Amino acid sequence: MAALVAATAVWLFMSRQQPAERMQFAIPLGSDAETLSLSADGQMLAYVARDDASGQDMLYFERVGSPMGTMLAGTEGVMYPFWSPDDTNIGFFADGKLQKVSISGGAPQVLRTAPHGRGGSWGSRGVIIYAPDAGGPLWRINADGSGAAALTDKLYLPGEASHRWPEFLPDGEHFLFWSGAFNIPKQTVKDEDGIYFSSLRATEKKFLVPAESNAAYANGHLYYLDERNSLISVPFDADKGKVAGKTRVVSGRVGYEPSVIYGAFSAGGNDTVVYSSGTGAVLSALIWYDRSGKELGRTGVPAVMANPSISPNGKYALADIADLKTSNVDVWIEDLVHGTASRFTFDPSEEASGVWSRDGTAIAFRSMGAHGSGVVTVKKASGLEAARAVYSSRPEDDIMPNSWTLDDKGILCTYQPASGGSDLVLVDAASGKETPFLATKASETNGVVSPDGKWVAYASNESGEWEIYVTTFPGAQGKWQVSPAGGTEPRWQGDGKEIFYLDRKGMLTAVPVNTSGTFSAGTPSPLFQTHGRAPISNTDLYTYDVTKDGKRFLVNCYVKPERFQPLTVVLHASADTGN
Repeated sequence: MAALVAATAVWLFMSRQQPAERMQFAIPLGSDAETLSLSADGQMLAYVARDDASGQDMLYFERVGSPMGTMLAGTEGVMYPFWSPDDTNIGFFADGKLQKVSISGGAPQVLRTAPHGRGGSWGSRGVIIYAPDAGGPLWRINADGSGAAALTDKLYLPGEASHRWPEFLPDGEHFLFWSGAFNIPKQTVKDEDGIYFSSLRATEKKFLVPAESNAAYANGHLYYLDERNSLISVPFDADKGKVAGKTRVVSGRVGYEPSVIYGAFSAGGNDTVVYSSGTGAVLSALIWYDRSGKELGRTGVPAVMANPSISPNGKYALADIADLKTSNVDVWIEDLVHGTASRFTFDPSEEASGVWSRDGTAIAFRSMGAHGSGVVTVKKASGLEAARAVYSSRPEDDIMPNSWTLDDKGILCTYQPASGGSDLVLVDAASGKETPFLATKASETNGVVSPDGKWVAYASNESGEWEIYVTTFPGAQGKWQVSPAGGTEPRWQGDGKEIFYLDRKGMLTAVPVNTSGTFSAGTPSPLFQTHGRAPISNTDLYTYDVTKDGKRFLVNCYVKPERFQPLTVVLHASADTGN
């Protein structure tokens, strides 16, 4: 506490000194700050951290240098916060929606649907710019929720996979954003992949610097991460949209999340910069539980992972694992018997969302193709044959395998158009022919074919909340709602007599079902509270899998670090250091 008080005193003293001198100090936190945002005046910090009591990511705020943060109720599952210009409200993404909340308290207000939000910025003219999805253009909306419209759609060029991480400049008219493709490894960033400058008129965009991260602006300087994850500062004329000077390294390494191209840093209008030098990604571990929630054991070692999938014979599990040194994601095979792991995919671009065939001889996964397209790829589980691209989505769209059909001839997938939302499509594993399965005005995801091949369980937000439904297969005729009060991530028991899902607070829930003749579902029964790693990427579809007998669950659980990395605050970050 004494060190924190001293740091606060230093901050208050140095922030008033003239001439400005660069200085930095650390802010200790009681948890990881997964994403963070400085207010326009640089004095308030908003950040996302896990609440130990609920196991949920929550939104916190504090005055820079204060002894503790304040948690804002109703912000469960929060991602990517950003401040209002007057520092009284915070915008954020949660539950597939763009929302805002007052720091004085009260329930958050939903502004607009945003299935996979990738950053927002609240300008001085009362306009919010945001990225509603993992692909596609930026949108604009008034701060009261009116006037939602696509903003950079006419600036969206072939080869671009996403416009994301908008950052308003002080005039409230011009802004920065990241644009690029996902099929290019971070170590070989192309000039077209980087930070751009545009305005609310959206008549043109100007390339500024190559980068694979979000950008921030403060006191005539542009901040971003280079290919080494170093935080870079360069003089920037915000009126002309022109980089005008030499670059400088603010920090040698900043936390980075490769799956979403996000650096853990932010800048404020009084030339304050805050960053985390941790990994920038949340570690998790695969843990076995029984139906009562008793921990039965762990497999493998903690890593940045997602999408556990148990093999049909129960001896192996797939998982997406991020290599933080190369900023890449690959599918790995975990040996559940011996506790070892082996890398299964090797392309330098992201490969994720692995799914076993019914006979266990093949694995379908999503790789990246030209122009940012998602590619359904199949590879023999033995690893002895080369991977085969089966189907490629339209440019800038994405697609993730969810489940094989009973005869292993088809792969049911979640299709994510760049325009937003998601549908279920069936891809022929041999010919690559795509057949729409379920496409509505709502979003459908996580389509899982039943053990007898006659039904599909899936999640949809058609009611305004995510719920679990069942429909017939191979033709979607009729539907039955399984979850009464929110649900995601459906899984079938091996005999088809139960469906499992997570409720909105992460409670693993079981529902008895009858699939003989017509479909019927019984009363959901809560099994145990999961403490999974919060989804980060649009490819993060599953937190858990279940054995065929429905008695054991392999859960991708959040791993609390032994020591939390403090945040670093840099005062007068653009000041000459004399070096």
